[in-house]
Amino acid sequence: MAVYLSPAGASAAPAANQLRILAVMERKLRRPYCVDSTVQPQATLTYKNGTPRLVDTTIFIPITATISMMVPDGCCNAYPKVFAETFVVAFQGYSGLPTSVTVTNLGRDIQPSCVRCGYAQGVTVNDSLLIEITAPAATEAPAA
Repeated sequence: MAVYLSPAGASAAPAANQLRILAVMERKLRRPYCVDSTVQPQATLTYKNGTPRLVDTTIFIPITATISMMVPDGCCNAYPKVFAETFVVAFQGYSGLPTSVTVTNLGRDIQPSCVRCGYAQGVTVNDSLLIEITAPAATEAPAA
């Protein structure tokens, strides 16, 4: 699977302690499935943040997405698949580590990918995310 991140929303940083991103996760599948079938990929995602690291004035936060999918097999069947992807987000201009990190899903779109002759060889999950940190009391957040 590959993960691509990009800024999302009218403003990439609506508040000093927030980051809005689009996480695009692409997965190639072993078996193709019909894009016209009523059996389409279904996904449940959970996000868990790792331990934040402070390097100079930048906070780096690893985030792991665990994806549980029902993947179509041909045109009539489906099988379960679970996989995980880790990516890192950064907040700049801090002098201390955050006391908490929250990852909120704001919207999800699941699409077939690598389509050829009516069959998809992969699946793409587009997740609109809001990542918020709570800065320590002694830390001043940078101006928005």
